Formats: sequence, structure tokens, C-alpha cells
Amino acid sequence: MSRDNVTPFRRPPKRTVAPQQRGGMGMRTHRGKAVLVHVLTLLTLAIPWTLGGVVPFVDILALGVGVAAGLIAISSRTDAMPWAATHHEQALRTLIIFFVVKTLLQLPYFILPPGTAMQIAGALSGLVFWGGLVVTLWAGLRALAGVVLALMRRAVPNPRGWLI
Repeated sequence: MSRDNVTPFRRPPKRTVAPQQRGGMGMRTHRGKAVLVHVLTLLTLAIPWTLGGVVPFVDILALGVGVAAGLIAISSRTDAMPWAATHHEQALRTLIIFFVVKTLLQLPYFILPPGTAMQIAGALSGLVFWGGLVVTLWAGLRALAGVVLALMRRAVPNPRGWLI
């Protein structure tokens, strides 16, 4: 006796098949969105270091690119393929950690009185520069590894971790 309960009069429901994605790097594909988020993250990191003395309001421009990358990552990570969701998670965490650390490094300039900030300006500026360089290199390596893995359609091994 068959236990699957399929008779000629009662057929199993039809399965809906998701439409095949066309193209590999468009904004409608999972691969294209994952690569775009990591490239925007790299642009967020590179804009202040390359255009720092040339363009006014360069930090606002970098923040705008970072917000765009974050919005794409947030909107795409729920309905993405599992491997692409790891890329969106990693890019979002990289951006958040980068902006929090950069803000914390520059916080003494805002909370110290003006005279006190000038007395310790040498040590403070060195800390801000080298700390900013280290966190930018860290985030850049994470984003670059994400681009390479996204181009190969591979998942990020540990998207919630601190290392690459």
C-alpha cells in the first residue's frame, strides 16, 4: 500500500520555481549587489584618504557613500541567497565598526576644552592619524576579501567575526 497518498484524482500542488537570474553583475542579481556593497565600502574608505585636502566636505561625501552601501546591504540581506546574505552582513558590520571607531578616535577633540586640546594636540593628532590608518586598513582588507569572495560566489566564512 502506498503511503504518499497520491491518486489520479488528487495531485500534489505545483511547486513555484523562482525565475532564473540573468546576467552576472547587474543590480538585480545577488552577485551584483554583493560586489556593489563591497565596492561602495571600499570607496567609503578611500575617499577621505585620496581627496582629503582637495575637496571640501569630503567626510560628508564619504558618509553618504557609506550610508548608500549600508542601505543596499540592509535591504538586500533578507531576500538574498545564503552566500550573498553573508556578504551583506559582513559589509554592514565593517561599515558600522569603521564609523564607530573613527568617531571614538576623534571624540577628544569635541569633549576637551579648547586650551587643553591644544596642549596635547601632538599626541592626540598622532593617535587619530595612526588609529585611523589602522582601522582603515582593517576595513579595506575586509572589503577587498569580500569583493574577491563575491566575484567567486562564495560565502564569507565568518561574517560576524572581527577578522577577515
